[in-house]
Amino acid sequence: MSPILDPNQARAGREQLVEQGYTIVPGLLADPLLGEFQRWSQRVFDTVPVDAKYRYQGSDIHVYTPRIWEKMDAEPDQKHFADPIVEKIIDYAPQKQVCAELGLENLQPRDNIILLSKPAYGPPLYWHQDFMNWNHPEAAAPWPTVIFLSYYMSDTTRENGCLRVIPGTHRKRIPLHDVLPDAHGTEIQAINDLDHPIFMDHPDSVDVPLTSGDLIIADARLLHAAWPNQTAQRRTLVLAWHGVFSFPQPPSWWTGEVPEAIRNFDPQFTCAGTRKPSHHLQ
Repeated sequence: MSPILDPNQARAGREQLVEQGYTIVPGLLADPLLGEFQRWSQRVFDTVPVDAKYRYQGSDIHVYTPRIWEKMDAEPDQKHFADPIVEKIIDYAPQKQVCAELGLENLQPRDNIILLSKPAYGPPLYWHQDFMNWNHPEAAAPWPTVIFLSYYMSDTTRENGCLRVIPGTHRKRIPLHDVLPDAHGTEIQAINDLDHPIFMDHPDSVDVPLTSGDLIIADARLLHAAWPNQTAQRRTLVLAWHGVFSFPQPPSWWTGEVPEAIRNFDPQFTCAGTRKPSHHLQ
């Protein structure tokens, strides 16, 4: 099997993920699977109305692999259902290979994807981070413990609502952290003022325009947002959450310091989940 990334590319991508909170592998999702996902996601949005409360996210549709759905006690509806196509992206061999080359050990897919689509002329997505375990020592890890793997179904630019990120905010607190309501909750969804800080043009933010089929991998703790869609065409994203590494063990390639909270971790420790960054984010 030929490598997708040479050793220098793999090392640079891994270091970018650790230090900046994200990395990109260009053109990983190729036809015919890319075309299949483009057509399938368009059919979904042709038939499923988007709830107005998701106007900033664009949508919130969760699609599961049949193998995980059959273990769930759930009835399908327009926002939660199973489809065999999800297994094709979760099990996509080039994706697994590139993750291995990046050193993303013990990758644990959740066996579902989230369809996020910003409609024509849709508003911006607010600044937020998606980590939900801030009271746990894993929040102090300098390496990622939860990541998303995402592909856009069309090329993205600032004009049609590309991703934007604030590099390093997965490991460093900034003032913006302390003014953000919980991601995707009722408080943040109810904000109607586009001049609110949740939409601010932060001086440290960078745009992340991507080509359809590019893989972006990001730490769940990273602050990210998206520009409004100022075009007449829908802009769709396919996102899959994964756990990674075997906490509290650091990655096999880790040579940096291991935080005290992790060195002294008690396996019996439990805590309530929260989206609020804790003292572990300094």
